[in-house]
Amino acid sequence: MKRLAIAAVAFLSAANLSAAELNGLSAADVKASKIEAPAPVLEQIAAEKCGHVSGDLTKLNLFATASRSQLISHSKTEAEFQEFIAMWTPILEKFGMRVVSTEYKHELGILKYESPDGKVVRMFLGEGMNYDALSAEAMKKEQHMLIEALEKQGLTPVAAFMIKNEIFRPTFNVYYLTQANENPAHEIQLRQLKYGDPIDFDLLTNSVTLVEKDADFSMVYIGRQLGFKGKLAADEAGIAAKVADYKKFLLENKKEFIAAKVTKLDEPFVVGDQTYRYYAALYFFQ
Repeated sequence: MKRLAIAAVAFLSAANLSAAELNGLSAADVKASKIEAPAPVLEQIAAEKCGHVSGDLTKLNLFATASRSQLISHSKTEAEFQEFIAMWTPILEKFGMRVVSTEYKHELGILKYESPDGKVVRMFLGEGMNYDALSAEAMKKEQHMLIEALEKQGLTPVAAFMIKNEIFRPTFNVYYLTQANENPAHEIQLRQLKYGDPIDFDLLTNSVTLVEKDADFSMVYIGRQLGFKGKLAADEAGIAAKVADYKKFLLENKKEFIAAKVTKLDEPFVVGDQTYRYYAALYFFQ
């Protein structure tokens, strides 16, 4: 039984449908999670055969968050931000982009760039994947797999770093180019779907490019941003109605429905005076 998803569904079952149901971790949440990070040191930058830059990253002020046509650094001083600019400017120029402005205020540095073909830099952090964090070889293998997958889909790798800092478990990331879109959820990006319960991979393989099933509850893929919603009902008619209602909700909010899977629970799920016997997993594009 999908206990985690079911428990969450039951908790929210009395709530009215709203656009908030579609929202995951916000950009503000991501920014907040990094703003307090202690400062990495770039120990080496080496040109790989495929052209991207690689090395070890230990100073967090050199760790770039990618948003719109800009790279963001959480630098404690302006000198740290100048170090960030000195590192990232030649990387951007190597791939045909031009820095148009920089700004530093309140420990936040922003480097804006432009591209002649509308490409933007995006970043995938491997920390949420399932791998042996005690094995440098295992992490390098995962990172190389991501780089190969990006290249096969025509997304140019820009940089790839092994991140060595105490605020992270040992991890890695990959920066790459993709075509910009006004809605970042519609950009073709390297992403991860991970919501705590087994994923119905067979329902998604025709909608996105599967890179790795790194667990039965985790999927690394290339494509538009996937969304998930779980629904519970007492009987078949009830679950069919809830699936239909949510599909209507998605349509009204200009979200693209992908597929749904309805299962009868092995054991009834009881919350208060409600007994649920059917569960629906719905997948859609954000």
